[in-house]
Amino acid sequence: MAGSLRGMICSDFYSHEFVVALTDLQRRLMSDQSSLIASGRNRSMRLNLTVSGDQIYMLVKSFGQQSFLKDWLDLRFRKSKAQRSFEAAEMLTSNAVATPVPIAFVESRKGSRLVESYYLSQFLQDSVNLQQALLTLLHEGGTGSEFMDLLGVVAKECRRMHDAGFMHYDLGNQNILLREHKRRNWIMAGIIDLNRGRILDQLSLAQRARDLSRLNIPSNLMLMFLDLYWGAPAASEFMNAFSRHRQHFRLRESTRVLRHPIREYRLAQQAKTVPCEELSPAPRNIWIWDDTSDQALAALDRKERVRLYPPNRSFSILTDTLVVAPKVWAEYRRLKSQLFTERRSLQDRFALALDPDEDSLDQELELLQYLGDLPVLVRFYHHQDREQQAWRARLVQRLCAAGHGVTIAFVQDRCAIVNPSFWQSFVLGVLKETHNSIEAIEFGHAINRVKWGLWSFGELDDFYAPLEVIARTYPQLNIIGPATIDFEYPFLISVLKRWPESVSLGAMSHHLYVDRRGAPENMQGGFGALEKFAMARAVASHVAPGTDRVIVSEVNWPLFGTGRHSPVTMPFDYPLPKPPGVHDSGVDEETCADYMVRYLVLALCSGMVERVYWWRLVARGYGLVDRNDSGTLRKRPAYFALQHLVRVLGIAEVLAAEWPTDVRDNCGEYRILLERQDGERVMLCWRHGASGAFPEMVKGKFYQDCYGKELDNRPARLHGSPVYVRHCILAEREGQ
Repeated sequence: MAGSLRGMICSDFYSHEFVVALTDLQRRLMSDQSSLIASGRNRSMRLNLTVSGDQIYMLVKSFGQQSFLKDWLDLRFRKSKAQRSFEAAEMLTSNAVATPVPIAFVESRKGSRLVESYYLSQFLQDSVNLQQALLTLLHEGGTGSEFMDLLGVVAKECRRMHDAGFMHYDLGNQNILLREHKRRNWIMAGIIDLNRGRILDQLSLAQRARDLSRLNIPSNLMLMFLDLYWGAPAASEFMNAFSRHRQHFRLRESTRVLRHPIREYRLAQQAKTVPCEELSPAPRNIWIWDDTSDQALAALDRKERVRLYPPNRSFSILTDTLVVAPKVWAEYRRLKSQLFTERRSLQDRFALALDPDEDSLDQELELLQYLGDLPVLVRFYHHQDREQQAWRARLVQRLCAAGHGVTIAFVQDRCAIVNPSFWQSFVLGVLKETHNSIEAIEFGHAINRVKWGLWSFGELDDFYAPLEVIARTYPQLNIIGPATIDFEYPFLISVLKRWPESVSLGAMSHHLYVDRRGAPENMQGGFGALEKFAMARAVASHVAPGTDRVIVSEVNWPLFGTGRHSPVTMPFDYPLPKPPGVHDSGVDEETCADYMVRYLVLALCSGMVERVYWWRLVARGYGLVDRNDSGTLRKRPAYFALQHLVRVLGIAEVLAAEWPTDVRDNCGEYRILLERQDGERVMLCWRHGASGAFPEMVKGKFYQDCYGKELDNRPARLHGSPVYVRHCILAEREGQ
């Protein structure tokens, strides 16, 4: 090159005119041809040059002067930052890794001292860094699929960079640039700030993990990012290395104020003037809706969640439980002895939740009609807009007019907890439009899961505040709650004790999953379905104000093979096939139908549960009806199983039951005898565990399978799929 400057120019940009322009680079950077992008010891500037009639938009990174030692090391061993940046960009570009197109590097020296040093690359217009993209989604209600799409784009490019043999060494969010292809749809723009990087023959797992450890992504989303990077469930060696480097990096970050107190103080003062939308929300305030599995997405991993729990949370749960434990346990033992002893009608006990959209509404209502006049549940979500809430209010009115008893459920998000007045306004606004069309409300949703927004019992008190207003304004409404999920009864006891005393609890509602990957009779700590139902009623009897009624307001079985739509798998599809040892969670469709019938019969016939709402009618990952990408609906086996169950036993009465009571694993034969309104006796029977001979003492005029199909002969064997024995007759030795 000319003058005192030395360097290299990419062949695509080389011309005599361009070389001349670079010899005057310092002056041009101080003219109105340039604008400052980032200040500091190393400055970034945008420079517009006209060469041979073409305008070139460049980013010029000017590297500040450094110590004598670093100059000597660069001269003898490492090359300058500008040259390293240029060579790294050329290498990445040749391997189809997104990075701003390299243009040139130029520098001048006096002896061994570096005086000027510039790296020139393409200026990426309309680009944002990863941090800005994440903040856009976090502050503007980005959905789970939008987060996964963003992380997938970045993970794929990071993997391509590492596979090419480049280790970045400063791979922070600010050094990954993206463009918004469509609204919240991102494409890769480029990986920047390459001067610390190293070109290697091949990166080890530990090197890959170290390079990724600087990314600032919420902890559970980071684990998902690593799977997307890997293409399949990430290898344990890779994850262990990442964990080590992540801890080391966090330690360095936490001690930064000790190492650079003046700079950190200055940055802290500057941060006070930054608008909230430009700052990452506090970890507790991160709330993401997963639109593929219809639930809140857990953005934080278990370790971080536990670390963020309020200090007195566990102590409160422990003390609340110890106070009532003896009475609850005594009541539980009493209720277990009364299982199936109550002659009760099943009318209005089978119920269904639905969550249609405008495109599928008419189809879903037709599907509902063929199941009968079942009680239904419709959810109202705080995170949805007013238009969607108004549409759901009209749906409730339509369901009521069609003869369905309607319960509505209020589902909170983190915003509802942080802003209690917003929550109260939302609840009262919905009730204003729906109170004449509903029988009951369920207040709250899975409140023992922090991903749904509630972190402390103090927040719970504010969350409960609208209940007294509701009770005064709409005394005719039945209020149920608190809608905790899973077998976490100590927490359930604590939240019930904090229910407002002035508000009558019509029933204790509960999202009770027994084993989402196995049979309802399976044991968990000595409790299967029947035991959990009895314990739930015992808790309600001794803790809930004025009720011992239990309603299961959500239950289902996730379906195998539904991928990101399943509520128990990752909210994305793996780019590569999963290893043989890693299987989708869930059950096949026929098994789901069997388990559903068994669960409903055990819950409702045992006398422990008043009603069960199956969640839900149509859903890709777990519904009675599947809806594919094109919107086509397909009835699953469970739909036909529920249809037959309701038709045959929807208004039957429970007479007697036989079930295994002397085995630890609840394996064995289950026989439930019911009487229909027309006097016909029907026995429903199945086996949990290994199959066995069909009971000799049980005979009937004909036999039906789980879906109502008449069997050709009396079954020889009894399996896990329930069999209907119609016009049942029992042998004398059975006491009939």
